Amino acid sequence: MDSKKILLLVAHSKIGDKIERAFVRANFDVIRTDDILQAIGYLKTESPHAIVADWDFADGRLQEITSFIRENCRKTGLVLLSKNKNAEERIQALEEGADDCLAQPPEIEELVAKVKAIVRRIDIVDHEPRKLKVKDIEINLDTHEVRKGNNRIDLTYTQFKILYLLASRRDYVFTRDEILNKVWGKNIYVTDRTVDVHVKRLREKLGDNSQPLKYILTIHGLGYRFT
Repeated sequence: MDSKKILLLVAHSKIGDKIERAFVRANFDVIRTDDILQAIGYLKTESPHAIVADWDFADGRLQEITSFIRENCRKTGLVLLSKNKNAEERIQALEEGADDCLAQPPEIEELVAKVKAIVRRIDIVDHEPRKLKVKDIEINLDTHEVRKGNNRIDLTYTQFKILYLLASRRDYVFTRDEILNKVWGKNIYVTDRTVDVHVKRLREKLGDNSQPLKYILTIHGLGYRFT
């Protein structure tokens, strides 16, 4: 693929050095820092294709950081690295807006493959000049914007992709496996729980929390569909 910019917010360590070298070999232009304020300063003027950030640098500011990235770098993929071996912290990262969260230290080849997949998916969306309007939701693939009435809804790239997938085929029931394959790709390992977390967060952003649900229905034993 053509050279892409990636911001690495990782420590100056052997693992950090390996991550940097792997992305250089993968033809990424690498910007690296271990200073979160310096990273935010960079993001105020530049919009890289992807960001890989060590959870430890968040220092309790994860929501603030992901909100800043989603507000200013809507077409940037975000992967977080967590030393926590259980799923709780990684699920929180997904709910806060990360596209993926891997255990730290990561399998370097897996990390590079996931970032490449996220960048490819963003590129595909950017080159599809289409709009879709369902009910009071308008999805603009040119500007990567979603509007509900007159209000813009800020979604992560993954949430955007799920919404577009479901809304593009209303009343079709997508199984979790179908969503995983179409949104994450067949060669990327994520679980059914990942789909559920993203759908839950997507519903919250759409204001789809009351019963009966207005937009995304759970079809028990099967998957999800857009009403």
